[in-house]
Amino acid sequence: MEHHSTHSDVHKEALISMQAQTSRYYIRQFRESDFPALGAFHNQAVEGRRVIFWWVGEPENWSNVYCAFEGDKMIAKGQVNVFSIMSSTAAPSNKHRIFFNLKTIPDRETDTELLSAMYETLKARALEIQSTLPDTHGTLLCFGNYAEEERNTEYFTAQPEFLPLKRQYRMCHTFTDRSSLDSDKPSEQSESEAFTDIFVLPEGYAWCEFDTMSVEEAEEYLALDMEIWPDTPIGAERLAEIASRDGWRMLQVHADDEPVASLMYWISDGETGEIEEVLTRAAHRRRGLASALLARALYEIRNLGCVDAELDVEVRNEDALKVYHAVGFQIVTEEHRYGTEL
Repeated sequence: MEHHSTHSDVHKEALISMQAQTSRYYIRQFRESDFPALGAFHNQAVEGRRVIFWWVGEPENWSNVYCAFEGDKMIAKGQVNVFSIMSSTAAPSNKHRIFFNLKTIPDRETDTELLSAMYETLKARALEIQSTLPDTHGTLLCFGNYAEEERNTEYFTAQPEFLPLKRQYRMCHTFTDRSSLDSDKPSEQSESEAFTDIFVLPEGYAWCEFDTMSVEEAEEYLALDMEIWPDTPIGAERLAEIASRDGWRMLQVHADDEPVASLMYWISDGETGEIEEVLTRAAHRRRGLASALLARALYEIRNLGCVDAELDVEVRNEDALKVYHAVGFQIVTEEHRYGTEL
């Protein structure tokens, strides 16, 4: 397994020097002063279509973000992030997953020199990150694009090392009537009592909600997540990253003081509720728990002033699709994911 130093400054300087000699653009890590250029770049990159675009996050994440510039103009942005880390007890065939997200302005989407230079920079950073992961498992370097992002996807799929991983639908629930926000929420009850009355669970089940998580609560959730998705567990780092997002909240259904069904949501751009990690333990399925979780999450997201809510679901997960359609979600696009061995 090849490893790189965590601080490969020689590589970065050599790459930037090479680009300066071969083209008008240069590549470097993101800086705080780049936010105006990033805003202009984002507007160009996503205009008129659905695009998977990662925001740069907090300063501690900027070492994973690289940008290409022509003068003061940002023409490409890429970043890497760990999506799942295998525990030592996971099956040997499972792999850590590092994802990257690479976008250009529209008129550079077929610039293979630019895409190649950016990708090699991101891959070098991914190798640095890989060296910090447990060596009990291999690592996949992955990306995902919506169906509308054909030219970006074609650049990578033309390279034989990238193989398909999965396809998933992006679904949206639009709130058509927002005129009575908060009107049906009891005002003199605790939150748990209020939602017990509004969203009735089957006998033996109870609501539990988290706006923050202790170390013990996070560990309990990670065990639940590993039970449901042993091949692609969320991992402690990604859970912490998602939990730090605006408006994050976790809703759970408990039985005998144990979590048996769960989801989390957060608010994107102040107007979209992003629902993630919808799960139910096998012994408690087909009892309406996922539907109850979704109904309550949609209620809360709507009352936060959002215009819609979105989530992802694997194309082959017919049972989940039925549940999502039943509560008003509609398919709006499809994401294709690919990966290669690091």
